[in-house]
Amino acid sequence: MRNEIIGMKGKFLLACGLLLWNLSGAMALEKENVQLDELERKFDRNPANPQVTQLLLKELCRQGKPAAEVLSRYFKTQPETDYLKDYNWVIVRDYVNDIHAPQIQYLFDHQDSFVQYFSKDDVFQKLDKVLVDYLESLYVKNRTEYDREMLKLRKLGYAHYDVVEDYFKIRELRASRNAEDYFYKARKLFRYFPDNHPMIKEITAGALEIMDDVARLKVIHLWAGKTVEPATDFEAVYNYALISRKCGYNELACKYAGIANRLARQSDNPAQKKRAGELLKL
Repeated sequence: MRNEIIGMKGKFLLACGLLLWNLSGAMALEKENVQLDELERKFDRNPANPQVTQLLLKELCRQGKPAAEVLSRYFKTQPETDYLKDYNWVIVRDYVNDIHAPQIQYLFDHQDSFVQYFSKDDVFQKLDKVLVDYLESLYVKNRTEYDREMLKLRKLGYAHYDVVEDYFKIRELRASRNAEDYFYKARKLFRYFPDNHPMIKEITAGALEIMDDVARLKVIHLWAGKTVEPATDFEAVYNYALISRKCGYNELACKYAGIANRLARQSDNPAQKKRAGELLKL
């Protein structure tokens, strides 16, 4: 009888805990929606306000919601000559990613002016990102069209043509196992795409496959670390554990081998479980 009472009490406490957790989550979601609704009302009253627009775009981005309509309405209130203003550059840099957007076209046409006002690296990191995002699908699906677009870019005299070309060429160097050129192009790409985690993860995998020079692997390792926070991507964590081991960072290797094993168990993916198990044995 006593055990039954204890069991019922445990179930009651668990139910209360789940109820409180659900209420807490609902309240947080409601708070988010209230904040977003308030920002949208402020934006509707004055879509020309850059501060409110930035806050609204940030919140939409955080919640994974589309921002195209907000961008369109906002830039209808801004003359092209004002694209060089600090507040408009921040919006273009952080939120405008469509290569066909008038703001991106203006940035291409007046890149020298933007470089005079803002960081050269910032300007070209933005342009490079927009270009590789656009060219990626062509590279995968339509190589003829990709070659045509690259030729147009070269004829335009784009200052970072070599950076964009190397973004794709490094894959061919991996396939041909050209470790020397692979390393130097990887180092260049890290500079101009510092937050492109999928690219860094892909370069790390290639380095593990074709590179043996520990000094150079340590350079790759520094950047690979950017891909494992938060530790939710099995491939990134698995690669980081392997490259840590090859660099002689055994404590890090053990730590991330354990995380890879946990992620594999959570995913219930047999292939990942097998790889994680083999990693632990190392």
